Amino acid sequence: MEKEKYSFKNSIFICVIIILLISLLSVSIILFCFKINKNNLTDNNSPKGVWWWDNRLSDEYLDFAQQNNINEIYYYTSDFSQKNSDFIKNANNRNIDVYWLCGDYVYIDDYSLFYLEMDKFIEFQSLNKDNNFEGVHLDVEPHQNPDWENDRENIIIRYLDFVKTVTERYSDIKFDFDIPFWFDDIINFDNQTKELYKFVFDYADRVFVMSYRDSAEEMVKVSSEELDYAKEINKPIFLSVETGEEEDIVTYYQEGKAYLYSQIENLKDLIKQDFGLAIHHIKSWKELKD
Repeated sequence: MEKEKYSFKNSIFICVIIILLISLLSVSIILFCFKINKNNLTDNNSPKGVWWWDNRLSDEYLDFAQQNNINEIYYYTSDFSQKNSDFIKNANNRNIDVYWLCGDYVYIDDYSLFYLEMDKFIEFQSLNKDNNFEGVHLDVEPHQNPDWENDRENIIIRYLDFVKTVTERYSDIKFDFDIPFWFDDIINFDNQTKELYKFVFDYADRVFVMSYRDSAEEMVKVSSEELDYAKEINKPIFLSVETGEEEDIVTYYQEGKAYLYSQIENLKDLIKQDFGLAIHHIKSWKELKD
């Protein structure tokens, strides 16, 4: 009888130990997942891109992009050498598409400067069938023109004519355009009167809103009109974050990676439509404090 009691107590003890081990394992898994979410940009079905202004960076940065589920890179180059083909191949092997990044406000007043760059781009594409750019990512910002304050409306008209002209001239090429969130001037152009950002959405294949604020709530707040219009006309939209050393209100530089990732997660809960995410830029993002 004593032996049976002892055996019964042993069984209870073993069960308790097993339950405790299972509980500890569950907690460990939860903490591990939290750590991943805290230290990496988590995966979801939406596109995630990053600006790549410095083409001298090592493959270490490509690895970082891959680890953070980046699937698009906006890659600046002006020489279209073999180096570009190699970069595209390395990125494609990581399931990352590469777009040619370029932009200068002077294009607005002299289209021929842009056409010369496009000639080089088209030649590169034709010679590198297996390692092509996915499209063109244009960062042409009219407000960088020194005369912006005194001649704003005329510069905007010239900018819109540039956007319309190049997208029609190269209609077989996918064009992205970067715009600040405050492009809401009411403009009369092409026999229409509406907000500036709406014209850009109409002509572009995709629009990247520089929603540079350091919280998810503020990013959505400053981009709400663009989000609504993108949904209305069924056009892809990306919200963008800044990680460089800028004014605190516009960048995540002061807060670091963990806070940045938490706010990106919050965006998914706040935005009830499809959208992409773009990070400016790869070097400053990688070097953010953890």
